Amino acid sequence: MRLVPQIIAHRGGAGETLENTRDSIVYALAQNVSRYETDVRSLKDGTIVLQHDAKLENPWGDSREVGELTSREFFALRGPQGERPVSLKSALEDYPALAYNVDIKEPRALEGALRVVSEIDAWERVVFSSFSSKTLAQVRKRNPQAQTCLSPLEVLLALSAARCASRRRFNTPAAFAQVPMKWAGIKIIDRSFVSWCHRQGIRVEPWTINNEAEMLQLATLGVDAIMTDYPARLKATLTAE
Repeated sequence: MRLVPQIIAHRGGAGETLENTRDSIVYALAQNVSRYETDVRSLKDGTIVLQHDAKLENPWGDSREVGELTSREFFALRGPQGERPVSLKSALEDYPALAYNVDIKEPRALEGALRVVSEIDAWERVVFSSFSSKTLAQVRKRNPQAQTCLSPLEVLLALSAARCASRRRFNTPAAFAQVPMKWAGIKIIDRSFVSWCHRQGIRVEPWTINNEAEMLQLATLGVDAIMTDYPARLKATLTAE
């Protein structure tokens, strides 16, 4: 019997709700997702908030940059239907039933993000990711108990090891491989990669999958979770199958 992959709501389900907002957290909970994927940046006063882009055009329609705003200014923002911004602290404290995937988007947000998770003692509910290998190395060094994804460099090494069917123990504290199906024309996720990761105790969680055929293909390969902008679509697709 094939296991059904868990659902990770990318930016809270950006295709179905306004991304990285308090409202999208409520939406993700209603969809019964396993994890809420988000991005964090630092405001002018050091407050860590959920926000993907450096500029606030998306999703707030504001031309300023995140780092220019104080907490008062940022939390006064509203979406087209009154959606509200949210800090990492509030996301963790106000919604204790939800687990998070936290992508640290800038070095200046690193210290604050770690401090928030530590103060709330939410290490078991947070998985850290970053496109910066240096950032992930810092997360691991400062907080060995932190759950992390493979760094970009580790992904390349893991892919090479999987292609060679290596049985050597992969030297990483990461327990999550969050990767696209393909990168720069190179196929990453196939049955051999999934099997190799599982032998290493690493979960495979592809991003960002919005196409139903690809959702089913990945489920057949045995991935552990699927990250998507459309959690309701993914849930319906997997349920129908």
